[in-house]
Amino acid sequence: MVWVAHKVEEQIHISEWYSIFQRWFQNGYTFSGESHNFWECLYVLSGDVCVSGDERVYNLTRGEIVFHKPLEVHKFNVTGSAGADLLIFSFSAEGPLTGYLRNKVFRLSDLQQEIMDSLLRYMRSKMPERSECPYPPKRIPDYNYIPLCGKFSSFPQMITSYVCQLILSLADDGLVASTSQAPDALVFSHAINYLTSNIHRQPSVPEVAAFCNVSVASLKRIFEKYAGVGVHRYLLKIKINAAADLLQDGEHVTDVAERLGFNSASYFTKAFKRETGYTPSEFRIQ
Repeated sequence: MVWVAHKVEEQIHISEWYSIFQRWFQNGYTFSGESHNFWECLYVLSGDVCVSGDERVYNLTRGEIVFHKPLEVHKFNVTGSAGADLLIFSFSAEGPLTGYLRNKVFRLSDLQQEIMDSLLRYMRSKMPERSECPYPPKRIPDYNYIPLCGKFSSFPQMITSYVCQLILSLADDGLVASTSQAPDALVFSHAINYLTSNIHRQPSVPEVAAFCNVSVASLKRIFEKYAGVGVHRYLLKIKINAAADLLQDGEHVTDVAERLGFNSASYFTKAFKRETGYTPSEFRIQ
């Protein structure tokens, strides 16, 4: 008998973990929003949560999970009267399936929820007690955190196996949830699309408000609600995201700064490092 080897093409590779924790949040809790250069996921164990990621707004309930791609501006607030029990984790990943996960929320099947339940059971078996976590620093105090080092040296690989199993299952048979159609959510989406279309310049807040047919005060309120930052601050984040794509395509720093409407290459470099933690040149190398 002749045995034929079949090469396994890795579809998703998780290379680093930043945090993983479960916590109950009371009704009305609002996470102020952030962006960073790695993936973050929010999985709803119970309750109702409104989540925004870039221009998209979702109303999540039990058994749904959102994937925030690197450099995506994301925010959430708890809308259910009974609060919400959430599992939140963040990691770096590469592979073809990372493109599939972008800009999506999934409603998990019974089998996929069982994968997450198995992950939680493993987490609780390794660290049942409460402890403080260095990430996010002082942002969400007093939550359950699972350390990624120390005597549980196999822990990162074990949780990686569960998350990779989930992602592969979603790619094979994942039910994608739809975005919110609430009036404020639609205005927010229109505003972000307008900013993206005018990324090469600096549109004013009144200009964006007029395009969305709302008052300046309403536009500012909507951005605070879904983004946690002002219009100009959000536009800067859009520019930085676009810059990251251009740099990865091999564009020079000065050309990127000019294309995206920055006053100078030096200002672009400072802004890019403030948002990503890397200079444009360092980012290109990575």
